[in-house]
Amino acid sequence: MKKLQVLLVCLLTALAMQAQTSAKAKARMAEVRKLYTEAKESMAYNDQEDYPAKSNMEITYTYMAPGAGPIKHYIKYYIDDVEDEMGMLVGHRPYFVSDSYNAGARKVYEEYLYDRETGKMIFAYGYEENGDGTTNEGRFYFNANGSLAHQELKADEEWGTFLDEKYVKLQAENLRKGFDYIMP
Repeated sequence: MKKLQVLLVCLLTALAMQAQTSAKAKARMAEVRKLYTEAKESMAYNDQEDYPAKSNMEITYTYMAPGAGPIKHYIKYYIDDVEDEMGMLVGHRPYFVSDSYNAGARKVYEEYLYDRETGKMIFAYGYEENGDGTTNEGRFYFNANGSLAHQELKADEEWGTFLDEKYVKLQAENLRKGFDYIMP
């Protein structure tokens, strides 16, 4: 009887912990969605043709991939100025990066949202159009410390998906390093 009670207590504790984690993940998702909306509003303002408010940077590059043919990337950085304590401009930092490209029969679009204060990635989104009309999609929400808070994946069984936590972290880091190389 005592073993059954201990097992029941352990089971209830595990369920309570799962509910708390889920609540934390939902809270983080709501926070990231708010930041995403703010970033999109800034981007719309920055994309106006008459007088852009901030700097944006667009990069296009092409390379030949074995088995996939030529791949052409269109990368767009939305940039904030970074100032020191005295208000002097000391650099730039991307707050949003998009990358669209073809990979053989697939068309891919990716977005990376960075925290405007720390520069750390907090959200990644990827969308693929497969060669047969099916699609894959993924959303990744990250905590302030870089750990994964929540992910949502929808993938076609035949094609699978390139999206996973490791990939989006590496891609976001590479896009950031590329920016830092071009805009020291």
